[in-house]
Amino acid sequence: MSTQAIRDIAVQVDGSHGDAAKMSHADMIAAMFDAHIVALLTNYLQTGPIPMGPGRAWLRSELHKRGVQLGDAAETHARERLATSRMSTELRRIDYDDQELGSRVGPLARAVDLVVVGRPHGDGGQWPEMFEAVIFDAGAPAYVVPPDAVNARKPDTILIAWKDAVECSHAIKAALPFLQRAKQVYLVSVAETSSDEERHREPAADMARHLARHGIAVEIRHLPRWEDAAAGLLNEASSLGAELIVVGAYGRTRLRQMLFGGVTRELLTRSPIPLLMAH
Repeated sequence: MSTQAIRDIAVQVDGSHGDAAKMSHADMIAAMFDAHIVALLTNYLQTGPIPMGPGRAWLRSELHKRGVQLGDAAETHARERLATSRMSTELRRIDYDDQELGSRVGPLARAVDLVVVGRPHGDGGQWPEMFEAVIFDAGAPAYVVPPDAVNARKPDTILIAWKDAVECSHAIKAALPFLQRAKQVYLVSVAETSSDEERHREPAADMARHLARHGIAVEIRHLPRWEDAAAGLLNEASSLGAELIVVGAYGRTRLRQMLFGGVTRELLTRSPIPLLMAH
């Protein structure tokens, strides 16, 4: 039986604290599949809003100059990090103003198999626009890395956060290359209502049979209702020693309009292990 493969990966870097973790995981994934790495340096050039006044043009110029300098420093660091990789690599730099990120990132994200991004932290910064560009504008799967997860290792134990929904199906299909190389795969659902557990049983069994045809042995687990479903999934992931969670990115509106509710948002902000997500 043939196995799925990942041939190219984009990893978003911006000179922030989380870059080391993202690069570590991109290297690990590339080594698993002998894949090419595209380091995507996104450098925000702040040009507004700037108050009206006699110094407005000067201030705009200074902000632009400072942004370019910060980008140059981040680029130097990124190139030094890429030079330590044993994989085929390249660097693309995007200097962008307000509202430009999605249109600049989308075309590149559509031309790779997977995009490695950081987890939101602090006030999120430009993270919502970046994640939105990958998930919505490009329709690409995202591998979301916690900022301190610098010691990447191959995910031998994978938890699928199961829900009978198209987003979950898309995430599972995107994760097939990882699932086929894992030692343990768990399909885990959490009952959100008293009727959920029984309703999820047959679709979960169907998905397990589908994965078996891809050579993937799956153990199905139906968890009883948790007040906090995300906490239930994270507790189960910890108990099982999972190194990756596969989950659908649920929602129909944009991140800036509170795209994700409930489980997805909580996993994005709280998971101590990477997430593989698709919409």
